[in-house]
Amino acid sequence: MAAHQPPLIGITVGTTMGKGGAFRYVLNRSYVGALRAASADVVLLPTGSPPPSVVMLQHLDGVLLPGGSDVDPRHYGEERRPELGGVDPELDRLELSLAAWAAESGRPLLGICRGHQVVNVALGGTLYQDILADDVSEHQHDVPIELGFDYLDHWIDIDPDSRLAAIVGTTSLQVNSLHHQAVKRVAPGLGVTATSREDGVVEALESPDGRILTMQCHPEGLVFGTDWSPMLFRAFVHAAAAGEPIGSGGARSTTAAL
Repeated sequence: MAAHQPPLIGITVGTTMGKGGAFRYVLNRSYVGALRAASADVVLLPTGSPPPSVVMLQHLDGVLLPGGSDVDPRHYGEERRPELGGVDPELDRLELSLAAWAAESGRPLLGICRGHQVVNVALGGTLYQDILADDVSEHQHDVPIELGFDYLDHWIDIDPDSRLAAIVGTTSLQVNSLHHQAVKRVAPGLGVTATSREDGVVEALESPDGRILTMQCHPEGLVFGTDWSPMLFRAFVHAAAAGEPIGSGGARSTTAAL
C-alpha cells in the first residue's frame, strides 16, 4: 500500500430474507461509518460463491468481522440446541476462513460481537450456545433492541496490561450488550483481556502478537456517545495502515482509568 493511501479494510456481509423470498445482503452501516471516520477505505465481502479471491485478499490491509447471526455449533463439535438462534452457513464459511487467513497472514483483525465469537471458533475455541440456558449468568446480556445500540447495560473490567486497556485508556468501561452466546473455551493463541464485572462473561480477546483484538460489545454503536469507541477504530485503522500490531502507536486514548 502506498504511504499516501488510506488502508483498505474488508468487512463481511451476510444475508437476510427480503420480500418475495429473495435474499438480500445486510450490514449495519455504522461499521462502515466508524471505519471511514477513522480514515479507512472499506470494501464489502459478501457471502456466496466464489469466495474472495487470493488477489482480492492480498489488497486488504485489515479485516473486520461484524455482529450478526449465531455461529453454527457444528463448527466447534456440538449439536444444535433449541436455544440456538438463526444461523447463516455461508457466512460461517466465509468468516471462519477469513479469520484463519488473517491470523496466518498477520493482517490486523477486529472482531465485534458475532465476530468476536467467530474468531474464537476459527482458532479452535468453543461457545456457550445460550448464556441463560447454560447457566453462565442470570443476567440477560441480550438487551432488547428497542433500547437502542447506545444503551449501556453493564460494566466490563479490562486487563491493565492489555492492548485494549492501552487503547481506551482505562481498565473499566460501561458497554452495550446484544448477545445471547458467549466464549466458552478460549482458543489456543488468544487471551482473555476483559470480562463482564457481574458474571465473568468473556468480553474481549487478544493475540500475543497484537494482530487480533475482539470485543463482545458493539463499539460501532457507541462512536458518537463515548470517547473510547472512536479510539478503538482509530487504533485498528492505524495498525492496518502501518502494518503493525493493533495499539502499537498513535491512536491511544489519554482518558484516565476509572
